Amino acid sequence: MNKWKVAFLTLLTLIILGFAALIILMLSGKEDMPKPEAINRTGSSVNISTTPKEFEDLANTLIQNSNDTKNIQLWLEVDKELILKSNVEVLGVTVPVTLAFEPKVDDKGNLELYQTNVKVGMLDLPSRTALQLVRDSGGLPEWLTIQPSEKTAYIDLSSFNLPIDGVGTAHLRAKTFNLEKKEITLQIVIPKK
Repeated sequence: MNKWKVAFLTLLTLIILGFAALIILMLSGKEDMPKPEAINRTGSSVNISTTPKEFEDLANTLIQNSNDTKNIQLWLEVDKELILKSNVEVLGVTVPVTLAFEPKVDDKGNLELYQTNVKVGMLDLPSRTALQLVRDSGGLPEWLTIQPSEKTAYIDLSSFNLPIDGVGTAHLRAKTFNLEKKEITLQIVIPKK
């Protein structure tokens, strides 16, 4: 048999097995991740206004310094939408994932994210499937939960710890998050001693 024919049939078999494994992975989704119970932080508070770029820098610094994200690549971009980017390993291949969301502040000062767009490498996957793939990839930080059935994600800002010398640990709360007007107001809650 011709060596090119053998190579072609081997490659075709691997591709078919890869797609079968991907389909099985996509269809074997778990239930949605539960939203974390937001912690009601008390103490003195300071409101700060920031730009989307400044919030992006702050968020990426907190993400990189978080113990939860040591095993994954995750970063955030803020422009007209809030965009989470990551790399997911599927069948031994690293695939870039881009999830675009419209953020809304909930009554506890955390961010509810409503999906507007999704890209998974060169694949054209439905939103729910893409969110399941990211959710099931493992290694998501505790402060980020994904609900594929609702096409939403949730960022628990109250779980971020901001160390302040001599005072202890402060926490974040969102007050406003309007990307159209480029207005973001955060509240830093400093606990009383």
